[in-house]
Amino acid sequence: MVKKIVNGILAVNSYLIIKGNECLIVDPGMALDFDDIFNNYKVRGVLITHAHVDHIYGLKDLKGIPCYISLKDSLKLDKPDLSLFKMMDMTIPFKKEDLNLIYVNDGDILNLLDYKIKVMATPGHTDGSVCYLMDDILFSGDTLFAMGIGRTDFPTGNVLDMRASLKKIFNLPNQIKVYPGHDEVTSIKIEKENNPYYKKS
Repeated sequence: MVKKIVNGILAVNSYLIIKGNECLIVDPGMALDFDDIFNNYKVRGVLITHAHVDHIYGLKDLKGIPCYISLKDSLKLDKPDLSLFKMMDMTIPFKKEDLNLIYVNDGDILNLLDYKIKVMATPGHTDGSVCYLMDDILFSGDTLFAMGIGRTDFPTGNVLDMRASLKKIFNLPNQIKVYPGHDEVTSIKIEKENNPYYKKS
């Protein structure tokens, strides 16, 4: 079961992957109700698609819990300019050394809560962006949105990398549901039919 929680001033989509009384958190945003989460579930891991402020702010409440992130984007966790904390005029609310970081690479299979979750490196929005493929669900972060794609003008973003990453994603089966970092849930089929960036990828 996947629960979508829209939170924070940038309306980020955080997700809970729930199995019984345990869960994983995808992209812990800026205004998650951690009291409610901890009262209902044992958090077994955190999946980070990329290290921008709206997707990582909640790490302040998740110290010690295994946090899966690419090495490249882990390097942004203590850099206010690269993580966009500086742009938002905010202070990083955690210390990198307090986090239990586990680095992921393209093609890795994470065995979590009896799920097999495949890591897909999808640079473009940032150089270390990744997506997570679990059964028929793709957590796409800020790479692919419903009818749109992530920006490439932030630090370490790259248009050519984004194009290659989109091509990779659009090669997935049509039935895959896409759970993006912002806006509405969609699917590979819908995006192939409607996303203006499909033909450009």
